[in-house]
Amino acid sequence: MKKTVNQNIMPVSAKIDSDDRLSIGGVAIDTLVQEFGSPLWVICQETIEQAAHSLKAGLAHYPRSLPCYAGKAFLCTAMAKLVQEIGFGLDVVSDGELYTALTAGFDPSKIFFHGNNKSASELRYAIECGAKDKGRSGSSPRIIIDNFQDILRIDEIAQQLDTTVQVLVRIIPGIEIDTHEYIKTGHDASKFGIPLEQIDDAIQMIEDAPGLALIGLHAHIGSQAMDTQAYVDLVALMADLYRQYKEKYGKQMDHLDVGGGVGIAYIDSDQPINLTDWAKSIADAVIETFNNNQLALPELSIEPGRAIIGTAGITLYEIGNLKRLPQGTNYLSVDGGMADNPRPITYAAQYTCDIANRMSSRHSSKAEKWTVVGRYCESGDIIVQETSLEAYQGDTLCVFCTGAYNYSMSSNYNRTTKPACVLVKDGRAAVIIQRESLQDLVAHDRIPSWIATEAGKK
Repeated sequence: MKKTVNQNIMPVSAKIDSDDRLSIGGVAIDTLVQEFGSPLWVICQETIEQAAHSLKAGLAHYPRSLPCYAGKAFLCTAMAKLVQEIGFGLDVVSDGELYTALTAGFDPSKIFFHGNNKSASELRYAIECGAKDKGRSGSSPRIIIDNFQDILRIDEIAQQLDTTVQVLVRIIPGIEIDTHEYIKTGHDASKFGIPLEQIDDAIQMIEDAPGLALIGLHAHIGSQAMDTQAYVDLVALMADLYRQYKEKYGKQMDHLDVGGGVGIAYIDSDQPINLTDWAKSIADAVIETFNNNQLALPELSIEPGRAIIGTAGITLYEIGNLKRLPQGTNYLSVDGGMADNPRPITYAAQYTCDIANRMSSRHSSKAEKWTVVGRYCESGDIIVQETSLEAYQGDTLCVFCTGAYNYSMSSNYNRTTKPACVLVKDGRAAVIIQRESLQDLVAHDRIPSWIATEAGKK
């Protein structure tokens, strides 16, 4: 079967021209840097669209489905608008993500509000926004219940607003995948969800709550998953829970969310799941297990996570100082680093990079071993641990697969400004996140009056 985009390291529109230069979305990399500066995040729209198409192809035989994009991976108003255009729902985990989606005109009824510690103000905003935000009518976002306090809070707010909120319960399934410890979420000690032994009590509380309508269960077993078996096991567990609910309450929950977290290929040795195969295997498992349990097929949500946006993004840096140490370590420094990509220092994430203005550099006879480091005052500010490149000061370094969790986890560490983000397609490029200025850095700073007063006395 043809590869899906998450199995490639480069965006689908990546091309190398006759001058050995890389282009993305029909736009040469050096043109992007000249126009928009460096560092620069670049997102390929075609890669996003192809990833979505591949996933929907795997769900095509399933009667009702709503694949969902994970806002936490990368979200701005342009991305929210694009997610809606490709026919996905949207997962949000804060009022900020929710506000971003609503500002872009996203349908509230196709938003799922997650989180293990949702505040009362966030919940009120979510419940109110369906009918009130910017005059739109329609239902509020569906809210994922993570704990017993959620049940009490949501019910209280719903009754105050004289409405009923559709909710799903997140379970801890006790199913693990082989991934980094920090992004496992299905194990018994997870901070997310309600343990299986407490599910009956949680469901009974919801059934007794006038402001809540239970529509289904949700689970998420982790991120950067590389195979399908854990998801098939999860579906079997969920089908059994749905059967038990029907037997006890005489009705069936109408929605099933099995999470996701499909992996992408960051380096050559990564072997992620084909997106179409992954979606089809889940849909097939739901059809089989729900039929075997004499249950109607629920609306099915899956969450491919970074697989939609990760490969679509690249980061461009200008190469600065090249340092060769006597013991053989060579450092290649760039004008960004851990503030625009904290994943390597956070959980040792690995990346592939190339010289965008000379793509044959990796195979050049002049190539050397380099450790690619950022400009920040931390020894752990390493982007790529070791790579072979023919590199010179002023070259443009391109780091691939940075669409997910780079912008969304970025910071102003060392009081540096965040890069711009540009969307490219069919030879066009447009800024979707403006580069921060030095003025932006101090825009929210305040000096207490007594500091100014006491300084004047000295």
